Amino acid sequence: MTTSEHEKKEQSRKQAEKSLKNGFEAYNNGNMEKAADSFSDAEIRFRMAGEFKRAGDSRSMVADVQDQSGLFDQAINSYQRAIRLYQDAEAPANIAASYLSIGHIERRQARLDRAQDAYQNAQQRYHELHETKGRGNVELALGHIELQRGNMEYAAEHYQDAIRFYEEANEQVNAADASRSLADIQRIARQFAEAEIAYKHALEIYQQTRDNYGIVDTQIGLGRIYLEQERLDEATDAFAEAATLSDTIEYLLGKADASLGIAEIYFAQAQIDQALLGAEAAVQIYTEQNNGLGTAHAGRVLAEIQLRRGQLAYASSIMERTVRTYKSIAYNLGQAESSVVLGQIQFQRGFLHRAQQSLASGQQQAHKLGNSLIESRALIGLGDVLRQEGQLGQARATYSDARVQGEAFGEVVGASSIATAETRLARVALLAGEIKEAETHLNAAVAAIGKNPLARQLLATVEWVQGQQLLIEGDFSAAEKHFSNAFNQAEAQQEPLLATEALLGQAQARLAGGSDEAALTTFIETGRQFQILENTDGDGSAVLGVAQVNVSRQNWDEALENCEAAIVRFRQTEDHINEADALLTRGLIRRSQEEYDSALTDFEQALRLYHQQRRPSGVSDTRFARGSIYLLRGDYEHARDEQTKAIVQVERVMNSINKPERWSSYLIQYADQYAETAITDMRREQDEQALTLLQGFIRIAGKSAVDHSLQLYEETLVTGGEDISEEELQRNNDLVKRIRQLRNSL
Repeated sequence: MTTSEHEKKEQSRKQAEKSLKNGFEAYNNGNMEKAADSFSDAEIRFRMAGEFKRAGDSRSMVADVQDQSGLFDQAINSYQRAIRLYQDAEAPANIAASYLSIGHIERRQARLDRAQDAYQNAQQRYHELHETKGRGNVELALGHIELQRGNMEYAAEHYQDAIRFYEEANEQVNAADASRSLADIQRIARQFAEAEIAYKHALEIYQQTRDNYGIVDTQIGLGRIYLEQERLDEATDAFAEAATLSDTIEYLLGKADASLGIAEIYFAQAQIDQALLGAEAAVQIYTEQNNGLGTAHAGRVLAEIQLRRGQLAYASSIMERTVRTYKSIAYNLGQAESSVVLGQIQFQRGFLHRAQQSLASGQQQAHKLGNSLIESRALIGLGDVLRQEGQLGQARATYSDARVQGEAFGEVVGASSIATAETRLARVALLAGEIKEAETHLNAAVAAIGKNPLARQLLATVEWVQGQQLLIEGDFSAAEKHFSNAFNQAEAQQEPLLATEALLGQAQARLAGGSDEAALTTFIETGRQFQILENTDGDGSAVLGVAQVNVSRQNWDEALENCEAAIVRFRQTEDHINEADALLTRGLIRRSQEEYDSALTDFEQALRLYHQQRRPSGVSDTRFARGSIYLLRGDYEHARDEQTKAIVQVERVMNSINKPERWSSYLIQYADQYAETAITDMRREQDEQALTLLQGFIRIAGKSAVDHSLQLYEETLVTGGEDISEEELQRNNDLVKRIRQLRNSL
């Protein structure tokens, strides 16, 4: 090399050094554009000087600037260019480090296969160099990829290898990072004892090395263990300590993690307003810090809070965005839980098909990940969809599966899941007319609730189901009291949907008890509340209740209009359970307007749904209603056939009531129908059969109600005048005489 060439290279090197210095000054001052220009100039000049290692270092700094500026693909290209320079310089350690950096960028972009390829390229070179710290870095990164994919066993293996390599290299802090990552896996797998040991081991190292960021992250991990174990006081302390230290060191992401954890504690304790404030604070920090994963975590919690508050459209918007974020970063754990919450929101909004898809997706992902808690919740949601569709057998099986998943957590932590499944099973049993089974499930729910103070929030649901049971059994005042208790508890717990459902129950109890005016006022208020909650299905139930009040008052036109409106809502939400009830009600209205053919059509549709749903009470009510039309038309054999089938269903439900002393209040609700059946027998000249039927009724429910019904029917018979034939007058007079004899014989 000539002196001139040497001087030229030396000049290039000095200018490169100056550019490199300028680059670092700009970088440290946050002037990324100037830093990139200076580092690029340094790279060119180092290359001209033949210093390919320094040129590669400069290009790596360009890549670092591009990465921080969000220019991810450009950063990858710069690292690849640096790798070529390092190859020319024969610097394998720098090549490995560049591949590692490429892997980090690809992983953040959710291009996991490409990230894995980059990591494995780095791994090969670190292995050849016997560089244990580098191999530990690769294993830690590969563990993060498998965690993101939801492959927990593989992730744990990588983290364990990372710990081993770091310990060989005497890299305590890095070993603590890997230990904390392993603890995350153990916590997700609910191996809480092992996770707590790993977190505390990492915490000890961070404290010794005064790594405050590591201390905060570890305290967050411990807080999450305590939260998931429902050790809320310890969780609160851990998150509070993390928040305090985060403020001291200005660690915003740590502050966000702590705020989110505290929000979840408030939510578990039904302190919804405080939970809302904490979640919103976390969302704001994560968003400002461009932390997509944190934003998604906080968004899921915030959506759950808004779901609880009844802000369904807002909750849906947040959760849809959250699901998209989890998918974009290929974070399977988050996808499972967020899909389940989204499904619950869609269910309450009446989008059953979409809800079923979301819940099924969440359940499948949770099952694959081995997360029984999320799977149990998904199964509860799927059971709700099936119940609303009227598929009670499948709903029962799904709720039972959810209970099994809840039992996997033990009696304490699994108490809420078990109790929720049991109350849902009780609801299905009531619809199926299996009162004894419903009581068994309710008792199991109460027993589970007694094992965990946090599960006491479910007592409001228990009260609601007990109200439904008493409504079926005919004890309307006791039913109203239970609905009132459910309402008060739900209000205190800030559960507006349950409170409104309890209000609907009060209205139904008042209507059944004959308080039409009070029932109407309550139904109208219930409808307003359901509308506020964006709950179309609930609004349909309230409108149907108004229709039933108008039926009681014989306001047929208003009743029909209300009933039509309710049917539209039920069909919109695919609520076949309530649709059957609405069709029966519409048929009763049309029967009262003497539109018998239209009424029979409604009864036929209702009966088909009731049979599909296997709901004996609905079947009996519909068959009695059809029988009454056949009786009016003089088709006595057909009428008696319908009435016989109805009585079988009535007595089947009665016999399922656990306490015989409750049979009376239940059966007395059917006094009119039994009396009408006796009239059918008498029209068929079967007076002895009529007497036997009513004597069986009286033994259980007493004489008063059925005697009153017979008397009312007797008074409707025309026994004089010129508007009917002599033959019919004679038949009516004869029937009146025989009815009186029947009444005297009772």
